[in-house]
Amino acid sequence: MKKSLLILVTLVLVLLLTGCWDNVEINDREYIFAVGIDKGEDDNFLFTAEIPKINEGSEEERLIYTAESKNFSNFYNDSFLRSDKVISDRLMQVIVIGESTASDPSCIKRIFDEIERSPQINRRVKIAVAKGDAKDIITTEIPSNPIVGRYLSELLVKLKKENYQDIYTFDEALLNFKDFNSEMIPLVEKIDDGLKIEKSAVIKNYQHIGNLSYEENEIIMLLLDPSNSNMKSVNIKLEDSSISLGAVSIRTIERIDLENSKLTANYYVDLFCYIDSFELGNKSLSDQKFLEQIKVTATNQISEQTVNTINKLQKIYKSDLLKIKDKLYKFHKTDYDKIKDNYEQVFSDANINVHYSIEIKSTGLVK
Repeated sequence: MKKSLLILVTLVLVLLLTGCWDNVEINDREYIFAVGIDKGEDDNFLFTAEIPKINEGSEEERLIYTAESKNFSNFYNDSFLRSDKVISDRLMQVIVIGESTASDPSCIKRIFDEIERSPQINRRVKIAVAKGDAKDIITTEIPSNPIVGRYLSELLVKLKKENYQDIYTFDEALLNFKDFNSEMIPLVEKIDDGLKIEKSAVIKNYQHIGNLSYEENEIIMLLLDPSNSNMKSVNIKLEDSSISLGAVSIRTIERIDLENSKLTANYYVDLFCYIDSFELGNKSLSDQKFLEQIKVTATNQISEQTVNTINKLQKIYKSDLLKIKDKLYKFHKTDYDKIKDNYEQVFSDANINVHYSIEIKSTGLVK
């Protein structure tokens, strides 16, 4: 009797473990790879979803599904009335937020709150801001990589890995909002033959307040993580010659001090370069004085660009994208606690200087 009861209980457990009360077959689902979020009417969002036709045996074709809804949940529920399949976000790669949506803090808070609560959306989903409407980004036709979600996902991973961008996932964005109140999020732009990400959108107090150019973004990334920085060539003009210097390694020492409410930050940056481009047959590079002129001209150019970038952060955006606050908290906590409630003004009034030193290690990779 006991043996029969044990067998019966085992069979019931097996059936329960292998079953699922809300099971939906894969062929009855449509998986969103990317979603764009713009402002709709009557306080609605306009969702534009990209759905690859993976259930039909094609990885290069897609469906575009657009609808106005109050939130993600309503968007999914509305799909039951429009499709014979269930829309799922379990495989979502990228969320693109339209410029008008990103400029409204109430919209950003609603979107981020729902993503954080969602049991399905991966918190490591990539996130970007659109230049213009997110719908235009999602519906872009890219001949070389037809699935926009996959294309943007791979591009954002590459940019993060190569240190061209600071943030690329929802988790990172949310953490920076909470810790620093401002951040840089990749800005996606539509171009003739596809999409590009060169600039960053500055988000402060959950609101898009402006953009950083590629060069400005590059300076910030250099100061944030010099050992992994991928600074592009420094192009200068000297004696009617165009010269390009490429940095092969970068070394930085930083000194940050806080005395009363006066913040001082000094960065000492050594750029070890080679001549990337010059003029065939020109013998000027053999002249040590000419090389010194190159270093002075290049140093002045990058210093001016850095001053302008830091001035924009301090005076226009009043955003500590250099994350000096984090270093103060770690190494000057007692002094930081005294000014933390007024940190934005302290940062705005801070004395921040970057001192560059350029060393030309070689006049060419083959010379």
